Amino acid sequence: MVTFFAVPLITAVLLGAGFVPYRVWTLGRRPSRQARWAVIGGYVAAVGYAASTAYGFAFADPVAVCGQRTLDDDFPLVHVTVDPFPPDIACQWTDSGEYGASHPTALGTWLMWAGLAVAVGALSVLLVRRESRAAPWARAGAVGAPVVAALIWAAGIDPVWELSRTDLNDRCLHFKTVPPETKLVHIEVLDIEKSLFPPSVTCTYSDGEGDLIAHQRTALLVSLVASAGFAGVVLTQVSAARRSHTGKNPGSSV
Repeated sequence: MVTFFAVPLITAVLLGAGFVPYRVWTLGRRPSRQARWAVIGGYVAAVGYAASTAYGFAFADPVAVCGQRTLDDDFPLVHVTVDPFPPDIACQWTDSGEYGASHPTALGTWLMWAGLAVAVGALSVLLVRRESRAAPWARAGAVGAPVVAALIWAAGIDPVWELSRTDLNDRCLHFKTVPPETKLVHIEVLDIEKSLFPPSVTCTYSDGEGDLIAHQRTALLVSLVASAGFAGVVLTQVSAARRSHTGKNPGSSV
């Protein structure tokens, strides 16, 4: 009951209360539009994260956050999983095999991601539009590629990495599932190995292996290579511009 009524109410109050200091700041400083959106996005992301963890109750008393599925408690709570980041509360009930786990604070998580997207976008525009010796496309890539890499890790790799051994075993079984029209043969997971970098979660079967995060790893490595490439271009352009400026003004100090 607390989660489904109090958390949205508190979130709405906090979002409204943030208007007062925001208004004072804009009237006093007259910031640019991009700076305003960056502050708005950051504040919304912070409130969204707090809401996604039920304002701390997810860590202090996760069972109370999940509550009961029905008034008569027909489906007792059997397991609760709390991930600090990306924030997620998964309530496993006795009927989870049919309906799946419920995520009572999922709305706060979406609010957090939306705020982060707005803040990162606004900050990227601010950095790209600043006067610099590097080309705008190179600066945009140097800012955007690491952000993409961080999002891939946070949303695609870290959730799988933090799964328990039992949950990983279920993921491995699901990963090996054959098409519906084929008769399912017995699947046995012999071992599960995790590697931090390059990130991998390898399931070993009697007839081979399978990596649960192969696609995410590829995307992460591509993003990291792109980050290094864009950063190299920016440094090269800045260095070339400095040398050119020094050549035109030999007496100037660097």
